[in-house]
Amino acid sequence: MIKITTVVPVLMCTLMLTACDSDNDATSDNALLTEGTVITMRNTLEEGGPEGSFPGIFGAPDDAFDETATLSFTEAEFPTALMQSDTAVGDIPGLYRIDIKAAQIAFTVLPAGNDAFWSGVADVFGVFPAGKTDRYYFTFSQPHNITGATSNNSSVKLRIDSETIAVVEIGEGYNLQPGVAWTIDLE
Repeated sequence: MIKITTVVPVLMCTLMLTACDSDNDATSDNALLTEGTVITMRNTLEEGGPEGSFPGIFGAPDDAFDETATLSFTEAEFPTALMQSDTAVGDIPGLYRIDIKAAQIAFTVLPAGNDAFWSGVADVFGVFPAGKTDRYYFTFSQPHNITGATSNNSSVKLRIDSETIAVVEIGEGYNLQPGVAWTIDLE
């Protein structure tokens, strides 16, 4: 025979642990971003004139480098962002690894220091002067719930254009070098 004095405390502990566990779950109702959301990324560059698409630099249509991914909290959504073959300047191995989580966006520069990228395409980068902004438009298939953000790189910020569009802006003072990594914490 099971005593009530044994069952009630066990049930209470089980309920409390289950409730606490869901507070840290990335798919809980409190998460900003929802796993499974489809995200389209478009890159643009503004430098001494109107904003233009990154593909336009290479004579390609504006949407040529657009990428689409499904938000996953276990894998990077854009592991080789901007990877292109056979451009006017040769192959682009991918500029960034972009990993999006429930409340964070992380960028890591991909090309190694000895990659041909740095002697070809990278001449348009280096340290960004005033007036140069590299933008990454993220369009979400459902509202993203982001109201603000903080970056650990003073040259990087997040702009909210609408409930489904968030824009990472990389600007003045940013130093594009092999291995550079930074994050944006979402609010």
